[in-house]
Amino acid sequence: MKNMMKTYLGKDYSDNHLRNFCLYWLKGMSCKPAWEDDSKGRRAVYDTWRKDNDLDCLYFDGDLKADTLMSAWTIIKWVAEFINREEGRKFTKCEADLKLLADVPDTYLPPEYELVQLLYKFLELAELPCNYILLPDRNMNADRYCFRRSAKFRMLYDQVPATLWHVFEKETLGMYFLDATGEVDEEKVVAWILREKLEMGFRKGVIKQSEVIPLTKTISPRSGKRLNKEDELTEALKYMISFLSERGEKLTTGPMLTGI
Repeated sequence: MKNMMKTYLGKDYSDNHLRNFCLYWLKGMSCKPAWEDDSKGRRAVYDTWRKDNDLDCLYFDGDLKADTLMSAWTIIKWVAEFINREEGRKFTKCEADLKLLADVPDTYLPPEYELVQLLYKFLELAELPCNYILLPDRNMNADRYCFRRSAKFRMLYDQVPATLWHVFEKETLGMYFLDATGEVDEEKVVAWILREKLEMGFRKGVIKQSEVIPLTKTISPRSGKRLNKEDELTEALKYMISFLSERGEKLTTGPMLTGI
């Protein structure tokens, strides 16, 4: 199975997957445009950078509809902040913190912790094709983390159950699957889920909103949630590992389809 993280980092790639992600983000930051907006020229510069430096785009030959299925940084941050909660240590995706996590990871994420062991298992999978998808519209990328419209505000945190639940809701992510009457076309939703091999997110593979498997037993699939409790972080990581493992197996049995 191809590993674009290994290709992107070259000789800096190692079997420490936390370090890999930190070096990947640092490398991208070092050449990222200083701004992004909707003006044609500046957006084009950013898009060119993304095609060459975002793992999701690298896996899909520069397609800007590509997206990361499960955020590596979000779960790294939450686990690190939980483990270092007594010191009140906060982590941001900045050069200083990424260098610390890359250079002295055991200081902040001691390997004897079960949470850290699970995190590393997840990050190993998160580098691979099983953690990257094609969206029906590139704007869904940002909406999967935080959905903002005049009457709607939802923090979804790129959590897969929230994505799978909200693609059936026309006021949120279902807006990308509407029919001519302005209603969610469930056939389009199901076709996209099957195309991207996401059916393991549903009980017994039954692709219905009511059958979305929650991230943890305490979180409704309709809601994204910031995780700061050990039991929730543990359960969420086990879900993420299981999901990506199963999806990875499915991806090796046949080619990924493109377009929708």
